[in-house]
Amino acid sequence: PKVSLPFYEKHFGMKLVHKYDFPEFKFSLYFMERPKDEQKLPEQVPSAESEKYLWTMGGCTLELTHNHGTESDPDFKGYWSGNSGRDLAESSPLYLKDGPVRGFGHIAFNVDDVYAVSEELEKNGVKFQKRPDEGVMKGLAFALDPDGYWIELVKREEGLFKEPCNFSQVMMRVKDGPKTIEFYRDIMGMSLVREMVRSDFTNYFLMGLDEAERAEAAGASQDDLQLFPRRKWRPALELTQNHGTEKDDSFQVHTGNSDPQGFGHIGFIVDDLNAMCKELEEAGVNFFKKPEEGKMRGLAFVLDPNGYRVELIQRSMTIDPALLKPAS
Repeated sequence: PKVSLPFYEKHFGMKLVHKYDFPEFKFSLYFMERPKDEQKLPEQVPSAESEKYLWTMGGCTLELTHNHGTESDPDFKGYWSGNSGRDLAESSPLYLKDGPVRGFGHIAFNVDDVYAVSEELEKNGVKFQKRPDEGVMKGLAFALDPDGYWIELVKREEGLFKEPCNFSQVMMRVKDGPKTIEFYRDIMGMSLVREMVRSDFTNYFLMGLDEAERAEAAGASQDDLQLFPRRKWRPALELTQNHGTEKDDSFQVHTGNSDPQGFGHIGFIVDDLNAMCKELEEAGVNFFKKPEEGKMRGLAFVLDPNGYRVELIQRSMTIDPALLKPAS
């Protein structure tokens, strides 16, 4: 965290809005938000104020997990970014013969000028997986964070925001796009705003819109709706399906929660956790953790159709202070 937090603060304007230390379980959680410049943030982190801010917010955070000791372990090999695996062509530098099937892909920030931002980041020592003019897809770039996770830089519609960037997406590869959309749209209440079809893959963009944005989306033309991910401050969930995987019974993405570890989950704050979990169970959704299970109360984990974990957090929840104390 001594490296990763300053990286996101310095280069992308993110702010630490809350943190938890779990000495017994030997890990810490850091929640970072890219706020608007005039946004009121908690004065002290961690505090009761910052915890309340986190679990009542209307925005979105990037949750960073630090497993204690990895920073000083000479044998720690790092985390899997989600972008190397055995499902790539053998000619790819990211091909791993005995590796996993790629899953999580990247997070992204929207910016006014991808070229200028890329140049500035590189000047400040940030490494790149892809510069704007490299590869087939021009005008977008992929920077690398200190752990090797990919950060896409996407051009947004200019003149909408004075802030240099906004946290704009999380991308996950999926086996079956339409089946996954049914889960996030029909069960989790997200809105499908864009579908980008290419010869060998399709990208689907879903967003958790507020009431006013839903009304705007309902009256928008298809062309305008497709621009929501580049016009809105809130992030989108990008689902990438490589064509043909839906017909492959043996295909299974690696979610990042078993060896090799990396990406963990996405999450939603909900108004009534128990009622929602009951509805999900009745709808046949599989659970990794139910609200009453384990020491962590006030949250649950369900599994999407690909096996990705989806955390559900009770709005205004508080973590039991006993969990934040060293084990006796």
